[in-house]
Amino acid sequence: MEFGVSAVFGVAFTGDAEDRTARSGTPYGVLSGLRSLGVEAFALKATMPTNVDRALAALDGITHLAQRREWPSQGKFKAAYQGAHLGRATSITRSLAARARTVRRDVTGVIALGSGYTVGIDVPYVIYDDMTVKQAIDLGYPAWRAMRETDRQYRLRQQVSVYSRAVKCCMTTQWAADSVVSDYGIPESKVVVVGAGTHEERRNKARDWSTPRFLFVGKDWQRKNGPRVVRAFGSVRDRFPDATLDVVGGHPVLDEPGVRTHGMLSRDDAGDRATLAGLYEKATCFVMPSIHEPGGVVLVEAAASGVGCIAGSRGGSRDFVGDGGLVVDPFDDAQIVASMERFADPEFAASHGSAAFTRSAHFTWPRVAERLLHALVEDGGVTRSTASR
Repeated sequence: MEFGVSAVFGVAFTGDAEDRTARSGTPYGVLSGLRSLGVEAFALKATMPTNVDRALAALDGITHLAQRREWPSQGKFKAAYQGAHLGRATSITRSLAARARTVRRDVTGVIALGSGYTVGIDVPYVIYDDMTVKQAIDLGYPAWRAMRETDRQYRLRQQVSVYSRAVKCCMTTQWAADSVVSDYGIPESKVVVVGAGTHEERRNKARDWSTPRFLFVGKDWQRKNGPRVVRAFGSVRDRFPDATLDVVGGHPVLDEPGVRTHGMLSRDDAGDRATLAGLYEKATCFVMPSIHEPGGVVLVEAAASGVGCIAGSRGGSRDFVGDGGLVVDPFDDAQIVASMERFADPEFAASHGSAAFTRSAHFTWPRVAERLLHALVEDGGVTRSTASR
């Protein structure tokens, strides 16, 4: 796609889209993907200054606890604070900030990550999201459980409005897209699945497939189903005593045969990045059957390294895995064990690693950015003459 020199696209996000680590690197991925296509794009921060945003959420959280006559213990305050960060008051202030910053620039169109705010009324935009509010509530995310019921209802109504006004609702997976249509009544013609990307370079280095080397990467140990993975690995190792399991993320102390822990690895640290890359290059299977998962960008990351995956069925991970792995019931220990045992077969692991790598070509940020831009420009929101003004 080619645009005139004055065409400018904003990437709206409730944080800093220039931050490579924010939200698994997704905002920066969209921003850098657009720029790689030769498009002028800037980060549109849809929030008040950080200190103000946090102070408002903290005050709202304390007020909520006071209304419920609950003592603000550390755990309860944290949940109330997280809920307030998604609630009505914060949404309104973020909308005001997003509109002001949109007006400040002569914006051709906006790609808005999430729907917890609104951009300028006269600005064409597409929504890019991985999960609807309805899905988050149904799955029982802690922040949504801690939120006032009035705030939950406000966010549901707001999402309908934001989706309805968007040129297109671009979702990462079919699971999320189906919710936009069935739960919000948005016409199917306005919803498109665009996938997600990774910042990792696609590389499929030769590796030894003869010995099972499982890899788990997940910050949220419980939601990513870490305890079941370790338990399942113990059963697998009874049959395959040379098998190993590398664990990266927010794991507890683990002292199990064949399990090697690495803690949190920062993508801002060159040494940590090299360690993680080395783990991917040696792994024969990536296993993360999350209790629930909107998609799981880490699955795309693994595929880009030529590793087949085991993912959970509750959410949209199936789209990212495709023929490059297996999808299991995250609550079924036997299924997790059986899937890991299948990946212990060198031929099975190698073939699925190859399929995952081939599939990963569709999940790069330039490809995702191209789909988002197509939805915004070619599908009627921004005419090419306007984009070339």
